Parts: sequence; structure tokens; C-alpha cells
Amino acid sequence: MRRGLAALLLAAPWFLAAPRANGQGTLEQAKTYFNAGASAYQAGQFMAAIQAFDEAYRLSSRPGILFSIAQAHRRQYYVDKNPDHLRAAIKRYHEYIDNVQQGDHRADAAQALSELEPMTQRLGGDAAAPAAPAVKPQTRLMVSSQTKGARVSLDGAAAVELPLIQEVKPGKHTIKVTADGYFDEQQDIQAVEGGLVPRDVPMREKPAQLKIVAPNGADITVDGRPMGTTPLPAPIDLPSGRHFVAVTKTGNHAFSQELDLRRGEQKTVTAKLSTTGQRIASYGFYGGAVVAGATGLVFMAAAYKQQSDAEAIAEKRKTGNLDLSQLEAYDDAKTQREAYKKTAGVLFGAGLALGATGLLLYVFDQPSVTVPSATRVEEKPRPSTPAPAEGTMEVSAVPVWSPGFVGASVNATF
Repeated sequence: MRRGLAALLLAAPWFLAAPRANGQGTLEQAKTYFNAGASAYQAGQFMAAIQAFDEAYRLSSRPGILFSIAQAHRRQYYVDKNPDHLRAAIKRYHEYIDNVQQGDHRADAAQALSELEPMTQRLGGDAAAPAAPAVKPQTRLMVSSQTKGARVSLDGAAAVELPLIQEVKPGKHTIKVTADGYFDEQQDIQAVEGGLVPRDVPMREKPAQLKIVAPNGADITVDGRPMGTTPLPAPIDLPSGRHFVAVTKTGNHAFSQELDLRRGEQKTVTAKLSTTGQRIASYGFYGGAVVAGATGLVFMAAAYKQQSDAEAIAEKRKTGNLDLSQLEAYDDAKTQREAYKKTAGVLFGAGLALGATGLLLYVFDQPSVTVPSATRVEEKPRPSTPAPAEGTMEVSAVPVWSPGFVGASVNATF
């Protein structure tokens, strides 16, 4: 026997040689069972992997699954030394070679046969003989999730890390999947006697909650989107990741801050808004307008007083009893009246100009915020990958065997 069997792939792309008669629903079921088998294989649960791969092959008779079944039987033989698994592995390798005329993993299957068939001969068996079922199929649940760190509780038992591969009694079972930063997911599963029920549980991310403390009447935007005016009735729900928060109010300097929020996090941001110099200047112009207007009113009152004095002297003049001093007083009153009127007019004009300037400064004192071009970054950026061709079912696994060592790693893609 050779001393190294290096890097065999558990399966290859099957869509090139696979029959396309199966419906899409059946194909999806086959993918589900195949994923379950890959998870079981990686976890060292080779009997469960065999059961899942067999079901996937029943639903979608793709040659690549034969290679996966052979690999799982081969690994199980190393565990329990049951010759039925050895013969089953040889049988499936031969079936794979018969169905795949070139390329793919023919060379891997041929090398595996060169290792296994001599072992069967030493055991006194026929390598080509059909393999009898090694063990009666067990009733199993296989629970998995794409969420990192997810844990599952089966029928109220203590939660364990996923994937869960467990023999159960036929009937109804309840699973509860939990993960930090995600909503709990609870589902009922009906286990069928002698069958394997795979279940991949998607998790819903908990939003982060952001509370904004700011003066009343301030406008809130997150990533450039308006969220309302303070006081907000409730915290803002946001997906995890980076966000740009801006708080604006006319007459105040804008407040902005970049935040990196985690799933389920509750965060409070206090926005202290300071008055702008333009708003202070507008108030100053308003004050100047008021002073100018009030002073103008004083001069108007003085002009009215001079007008009254002049009219009183004019009435006496009709009787002809005016002396020289009264005539001079009449002329002075008329002169002062005109001067006061002119001064009041200038003051009113100045007040109007000051008020208009203050109004313009007030109205156009609008805060502006420049939103960064990229306002949200995923918590863990994922490289984009091209979508697989329709019908692709592929799992990569690297089982490595040599005297004294057995190991493998698995990665399934569809």
C-alpha cells in the first residue's frame, strides 16, 4: 500500500454530466441533503453523511454524489473496520468511474480503488461483490445555520454549537437556535422513522438602536436619509455597520458623527448645538432696527410738538396781537419741525435697512452637512463571487489518509 493518499476532493461539479429531468424543488431538496452530508462529513459523523448523501443521490442521480458516498463509506471503514463499508466504498468508486468517462475525479477514484481492493482481498472478500447495508438507517436530525457562533437547543436541552447531528425518536421535535446579535429562531421538526431531516436555519439580525439627544426642533438624518425632528418618539433602528449621523437646526452649527454600530447595540448620541455667528449678527441688526425705529418715533413726536407750537402761534397771529419774539418763535418751531421730520425719516430708513439685513441673515442661516460618499460599511465585508451556473452542486473536501493519520476538511458550495 502506498504511504500517502493526498488531497482527494469529496465531489466535483456535477452539472455538466447531470440529468436535468428533476424539478427545481427536488433539486433544492437534494442540495439540502448534500449540504447536510457535507456538514456531517466535516464533523466526523460519517454514518450520517452516508445517509444524507444517499438521500441526495435518490433525489438527484448526479455522478459526483457517488464519489461523495464512496468517500464517506471509506472513512467509516477506518472508524469501525466493518468490511461492508469497505465493499460499499469500492462499489461506489466503480459506479463513479463508469459514469464519468474522463476528467473530474476518475484519477482519485482509481487511486482509492488501488488502495482498497487489495484490502478486501486480504479480508477474504470479493471486491466486486455488492455491499449489504452496513447498519439500519437511523432517525436523525441535522440542524445547521450560516450564522457564525449559532447554538441550538433540542427539545429544551442545553444549547450546543451547530451543526447538530443527533439520533432522535420519530415524531415532533422543537429546536431553538440562538446567536449573539440575532433574534432567536424556534421551529418544529417532524422526524420520520429511519429518515434524516436536515434543517438549515437562517437568522434575522437584530438592529442597533440609536437614541439622539438634541434641542427640540432639530432635524435628524442618518446616512443622508431624514429620520425626523426632535424629540423623536423612539430610538432609531439601524442595521449593524458604519453610519453617518447629522443633527441640524437653523441658526446653529451642524453636529455630525460617524458611528460603528454592532448588532443589537443600544447607543445614545448627545448633540450640543452652538449658535452661529450669522445668527448672532442677525439679532444685532434686529436690535439696531428697533433702536433706530424707536429713536425715529421720538423725533417724530418732537416734530409733532413743534408743529403744535407753530399752529398755536398762527392762531394768535389771526388776532394781530403778535410781538417780534412770538414771530421768531413761530419761525423756530417750523424750522425745528422740518429738522425733526428729516431726522425721523433717516432713522426709519436706517431701521428698515437694518431689519431687512437681519431678516436676510436669519433666513439664509441654514446649516449644511456633507455626507461621506460611503456612509455604510458592512461589519464584515465579503468578497463578491460570481453566481454558480444553474444546477451546480459542488462540495470540496480534502480527506487525507496515511498509516497512522486520517484527516479531512470540507467546503460545500452551490
